[in-house]
Amino acid sequence: MGFNMTKTEKLAIIDVKAELKLLPMVLHAVREVSQKYGLEEKYARDLELATEEACHNVIEHAYPDNEKGYYQVEIHKEPTKFVITVKDQGIPFNLNLLTDEQPTDLGIKIMRAYTDEINSKYLGKEGKEVELVKYLPFEPIEEPEHPIEEELLAPKSEEISLRIMRPDETVALARCIYKVYGYTYPHEDIYYPQKFSSLIESGLVTSCVTVNSKDDVIGHLGVFLENPDDLVGESALAAVDSRYRGRGIFPKMKNLMMEHVQKKGLLGLYSRAVTVHVASQKSNVKMGAKETGFVLAHSPPTAIFKKMEASSGSNRRTVALFYVPVAPDPGHNVFLPLKHGDILKKIYNHGELKRTFNQSSNEGLSFHSQIHSHLLPEMSSAFLRVNKFGIDFLDELKLQVNDLCYRHVELIVLDLPLSDPATALLCPEIEDLGFFFSGLMPEYLDGDALRLQYLNNVIFNPEDVQVYSEFGKDIFSYVVEEWKSKNYY
Repeated sequence: MGFNMTKTEKLAIIDVKAELKLLPMVLHAVREVSQKYGLEEKYARDLELATEEACHNVIEHAYPDNEKGYYQVEIHKEPTKFVITVKDQGIPFNLNLLTDEQPTDLGIKIMRAYTDEINSKYLGKEGKEVELVKYLPFEPIEEPEHPIEEELLAPKSEEISLRIMRPDETVALARCIYKVYGYTYPHEDIYYPQKFSSLIESGLVTSCVTVNSKDDVIGHLGVFLENPDDLVGESALAAVDSRYRGRGIFPKMKNLMMEHVQKKGLLGLYSRAVTVHVASQKSNVKMGAKETGFVLAHSPPTAIFKKMEASSGSNRRTVALFYVPVAPDPGHNVFLPLKHGDILKKIYNHGELKRTFNQSSNEGLSFHSQIHSHLLPEMSSAFLRVNKFGIDFLDELKLQVNDLCYRHVELIVLDLPLSDPATALLCPEIEDLGFFFSGLMPEYLDGDALRLQYLNNVIFNPEDVQVYSEFGKDIFSYVVEEWKSKNYY
């Protein structure tokens, strides 16, 4: 694609017989490899201790009665974290114990104490896996010694300029974000300059900044990729210093990023516009972006927008989904669920996206599903994307939903590939689990994605939502009716 991206690095894969005498070799590898690739000694030791408990659990309990068995330990590094995955094909273990709020098992307590995140799942006939995550340590931006005072508008004669952001400007960016949002912006990465620099260097984030005559960052817009191979990015983290509002900075930054990512091979940008006011929705429409859906109760009510009026409240806030192409539409074959076919065709037509609508067929499925899960604890949200359907899909989805609800995750977003006929066939059964229609994500899953969502004991009031355009109001009404059909209210 052209981005200088660093994909997830698989550093080591160890297949080992489930015997205690071989465990020191595994632990030595975890410690040495993680330190060689940038993890400080004390954090490498934490990861080693957690891995010891996970492996010991397999050795002691996965293969009873002297049954010979093996397990696999995989070490890989991502831009902001190290991950150890322990897989085995032994006797099933109650993975829900790993997420108990008050675990009684000492080994689980140790794993929880020495990691930042634990993920686990069943793999059908391939057994089960436990994923131990240790975030790379980054220093947060320091609290200003004195509160940043409200300032008058900057002179309109002052020159400002736009350019692509450098990785060494993340401290200046964090200060700009602080002026706009305080410490309330939902994605915490922005408050860790070193961490955000790492994301830029990896290619998962590309940003542009607006700077003033003193070279201070007074505006920012980023494009975020979840995976290096994604063909669409999210336009997010838009901020303009209140002293420089009214100069059309946001449209200029959006134009710059659209041109930049088009040269890098992306097909389009999607964005999420807040609905506590219509300003950001209006800006998206003026830039040629089209509404494709709404995520109800998307984020906690923490973000503030200085110098902008917004209704207050304690409920989660809804966002409008927008998409704008930056390259010629390649066209796709899609399989639409019968229930949502009309609204999806309206969205395609409004967005001027050419699609061929195919009839679903009951094609054979592989055994294993592939569901990618991205948990955002600070937002009490989880984003699931289906990369492949298998005959175990509904069972696997039920397990993940039950686990997330048990952990009090309030919002679950599920993206299904419309290029796969299984999406149309399985959609009714997925919605029987409590999911409901949220919108369309063009070019999101090697084609397009149908977005569904699930709310877990969340208060939502449609009257709190402000929608800018008439087409947006039509989509919002459809989503609300689908929400009501689940007896959430």
